[in-house]
Amino acid sequence: MKLLPLAALMFVAATSATAQPSGPTDVLGNWKVVGWTLPNVIPVRGFVPTLKFSGAGNSLTVTGKAGCNFINGPVTLSGNQLSFGVLVSTRVACSVAVGQQETALIKALSGQTLTAIRVADSLTLTTKDGSELNIRRSTLQSK
Repeated sequence: MKLLPLAALMFVAATSATAQPSGPTDVLGNWKVVGWTLPNVIPVRGFVPTLKFSGAGNSLTVTGKAGCNFINGPVTLSGNQLSFGVLVSTRVACSVAVGQQETALIKALSGQTLTAIRVADSLTLTTKDGSELNIRRSTLQSK
């Protein structure tokens, strides 16, 4: 029996710990936005956007709240790419700041393909221009 040197074992362990899974990124479930780098808008305290991805296979649905309005629409998952269809929204009147937040979020997602990188319970969605949405898995209690 031939023994591997310690350095070789450490290399194998390090590369397998950092390797990305080859299948699609697991995005199913409830998420809340914890930060973003979308241009010209900062999230409004008390109106944290939420997203819920549901479905099976590559055809998903996203529902959630952009601030004071609800959103929903189709999403296709291919590897680590999330392709959002046109998102629809309710039309409740919001404050100017919340309205700007909703517009920025919907513009970043609706009709766009974003790269999704998941690490544990955090998911980073990156737009084609490099802006990021940082979202965290959230647990909702039943009523």
